[in-house]
Amino acid sequence: MVRNLTLSFILSWFLGFGLIAQCVPDESISGLYAPDVSQGLPNGEVGVSYETVITMNVPTDTSYGTISATLDSMVLTGVSGLPNGFSYDCSNAQCSFPGGEFGCIRVFGISNDNADAITWPIEASFTVYTSNPSLSLPYDLSDYTITLDSGQAGLGVKRINNEDYRFFIEPNPININSKLLFDLPESGRYVLDIYSLLGSNVAHIESVSSNGRVTQDLGEFSKEPGVYFVSLKQGTYSRSIRFIVQ
Repeated sequence: MVRNLTLSFILSWFLGFGLIAQCVPDESISGLYAPDVSQGLPNGEVGVSYETVITMNVPTDTSYGTISATLDSMVLTGVSGLPNGFSYDCSNAQCSFPGGEFGCIRVFGISNDNADAITWPIEASFTVYTSNPSLSLPYDLSDYTITLDSGQAGLGVKRINNEDYRFFIEPNPININSKLLFDLPESGRYVLDIYSLLGSNVAHIESVSSNGRVTQDLGEFSKEPGVYFVSLKQGTYSRSIRFIVQ
């Protein structure tokens, strides 16, 4: 049976401490991927070593539009959007994963700057090689994020529960009238950054709230279609949300 390429990855993420040079795939996994996007990835903390392993169960066939093909291999060409100080390696030096076999990608590192305590949108780029017919196809695996919490530099500062405050966009996908509405833990200065799916900063907004409740127009960002992330920071408090421009 032909599997759709968008469901052709087994992702198994574990929080560890960087004790191995390369990862070993978990070949006991039977599903297509786990956890899925709705379950998300483990958080990290500034100043603490982070490691997570992606276990992939590469299918033997795939589809591209109306074309069905045998999948020979998938080659990881890069991972963008990683936190500062983070890197990756694979279960083999070439990061090449044959069809019908297991492989894995290890993401690891440490950030030592509390300015990095935000949510980072991660995207893995692959080239997929097929036969019958012979094709070379690009594929981007996105919709996963790594959230870093503030670390030792925040000692003595109350840890704020992000779920205590509203933070949403209405409507989303956005149009010229869309607004970001959010509450702050306290009145004062805050920073908003908007990133493209590849991690490019497309807007940086610094402002001051007198009452802790803010409405930010997003209409000016509705011109270029794509997926974006808006990140809010005030002291040790941070939030992030995705929005779509159609």
